[in-house]
Amino acid sequence: MGDSARILEGVGLTVRVERDREALVISPVGELDLANAKTLEDELRRAMGSDASAVVLDLGGLSFIDSTGLRALLVAAKLSQMNGRRLRMVRVAPIRRAIEVSGLEHSLPLVGMQ
Repeated sequence: MGDSARILEGVGLTVRVERDREALVISPVGELDLANAKTLEDELRRAMGSDASAVVLDLGGLSFIDSTGLRALLVAAKLSQMNGRRLRMVRVAPIRRAIEVSGLEHSLPLVGMQ
């Protein structure tokens, strides 16, 4: 990864933002819910407004997501559609079931559902 990382700590969630060449990688760790979904949503907005050629959301560190967290992912996906489709969501396995039950698997820029 790049040489600079920013780490945001919140209630039940830590968000790490790193530059990897021309991409920004955002890695939330913990529970994404009503208490902290806005933190991730704000970081995704900031990333998509940056000069990064791609934004990668690594979901592998999530242990839980509620409807507010799913909404934050959907807002990010819609923003990405308006800004050149630069967002990719990877390592979805920990929250795969929630995405499937909500019916969002075709609305999110998922790279594999592993």
